[in-house]
Amino acid sequence: MSRSVGAVIEWLKEHVHRIVEAVRVRGETLTQNIRQKIQEWMHTLVDATAQSDAGIKAGIAGVRAVLTGKNPVWAAIKALVSGLSGKAKVALVLLLVLVLLLGPVLLVVFLLVLVVAALVAAVRAAAK
Repeated sequence: MSRSVGAVIEWLKEHVHRIVEAVRVRGETLTQNIRQKIQEWMHTLVDATAQSDAGIKAGIAGVRAVLTGKNPVWAAIKALVSGLSGKAKVALVLLLVLVLLLGPVLLVVFLLVLVVAALVAAVRAAAK
């Protein structure tokens, strides 16, 4: 009887390792695709900022806010966004939406990883 339990545990270990490896590979692929998209959007934002006066306006607004005792970061962000082109503003909005949508998804993926880790730990503990 203990031999069949050992075989079941080995089978379970093998399949859990396969599932973990498949999830890891899929996660890496998905992460790479998302990273490329974010980099493209960031390049669009950086190019738009470099080609316009938005960066200079943001710096001046930040200095002006410091001199008046206000928050320089908020003033610089407002000046930067107001100086961006329409295409850059769309890219910024898409980037913010992506972050807001992926936050809960990444939380669920993290929780699934914790469940799988707990399962693996339980199987290893039962095997001893």
